[in-house]
Amino acid sequence: MTYPNIGSGRSHEVRIGTRIEDVVALYYFDLDLRNILNRYLSRIEVALRTTITYELSVKYGSNPTWFVDRNVVSSHFISEFQSSVYGFIKTKPVIKRHHQKYLGQYAPAWKTMEYMTLGNIEILYDSLKNDADKLLICNHFGEPIPRVFKSYLTTIREVRNACAHGNVVFCMTLSFGILRGMACNSFPAHTQQTFYGALRVVDYMLKRISVNRDNDMWNEIFEATRLLYSKAPKLQPLIESSTGIILPDVKASKTVNFVKKITKLLFFKK
Repeated sequence: MTYPNIGSGRSHEVRIGTRIEDVVALYYFDLDLRNILNRYLSRIEVALRTTITYELSVKYGSNPTWFVDRNVVSSHFISEFQSSVYGFIKTKPVIKRHHQKYLGQYAPAWKTMEYMTLGNIEILYDSLKNDADKLLICNHFGEPIPRVFKSYLTTIREVRNACAHGNVVFCMTLSFGILRGMACNSFPAHTQQTFYGALRVVDYMLKRISVNRDNDMWNEIFEATRLLYSKAPKLQPLIESSTGIILPDVKASKTVNFVKKITKLLFFKK
């Protein structure tokens, strides 16, 4: 079917063999994918917010509002912060109570950043003036190059927004290409701006936070993918090429787990 662009002269013709059942199954697979990712992206967002708040609040311990200090962040970020960010944050009960009790234009970072969006956090990271400050953050997640880590943040934000707003994710196109780094040392051709690459970034970031949660995410993704293939097996090539999701060999996995259990019984019994 031609792409749904009014100016494209689309013909409304579909490929021979296309079934409405396949379309419906793909719709629900993408819905499942969004719901799964949304939960785990929240974990990444919390980890990012916590890391930035802790590392920089410790470093600038004498300045609880370091996020509006011109020695720490860019003047542009500061000039936009009051109207674009803090105006909303000030409506929160915790922040209201703070200003009723304490003087000062802003609440300290450990209160303020709790209400900053993922987009706000990305802009704050990018606005840090000192590379040493950026390194405190990106090194925590195992990525030694600040600009590469910035591309991870952008990717995480775009996927999170797509999930939150009900956009199609399995074949989404990112606004910017993911830079090569610890999350993705190399990319198959033309995948740096696709969900294929984005899923590698999500996997990398989540694994740095919790290997167990990363395993949980993949188990849920595999379960949703198996359900799709049970209803629309012809879609497997499309999903594999678009997402890079390759189902593990269930029999081989069971064999490995069985060997691990036997090994524990034989060699590690108390």
